[in-house]
Amino acid sequence: MSDTDKPQDAANAAFEGARKAFDTMTDPKAFREAQAALGMDPSKMTEAFRSATERSMEQSMEAYARMKAATEEASRTLEATIENAHSGSLNLTKRALDGMRTQAEMNFTHLQKLASVRSLSEFIELQTSFFRQQVDLATRQARDIQSASQSAARDVLQPGREAAERATGKTEF
Repeated sequence: MSDTDKPQDAANAAFEGARKAFDTMTDPKAFREAQAALGMDPSKMTEAFRSATERSMEQSMEAYARMKAATEEASRTLEATIENAHSGSLNLTKRALDGMRTQAEMNFTHLQKLASVRSLSEFIELQTSFFRQQVDLATRQARDIQSASQSAARDVLQPGREAAERATGKTEF
């Protein structure tokens, strides 16, 4: 035997050993025997795996249901908040436009009265009266807009408060 035959024989022996080990590992009977030698019962392992998989599925479905419910609640809260903001904005715009219309009407009426003025004293009296009306109107409009703004702010925040109360179980904020 030559020196070149020794490495080839060693390689063949290693290959045969690996083939036998692979055949042993993939043989179902040998696999069951190995499990039994280690004290593992394949039927119990299958049942334990099935049970763990079922528990995991149940927990995943419960988590999904909670997440879905929370998402739907958040969507409803957001929709209500946006609707209230829109409604409040429309109300404020309407009040501002009403105030501008009232102001314009007062100005036209005042100009008509000024056109018929016959003396300086009458002019001063009209201007003083007009200025007083302007201050009163501005004060009323400011109070009205302030009240409407506060109401709109309460309405916009209300859905969020209600959602927080439902989430925490508290009724006070």
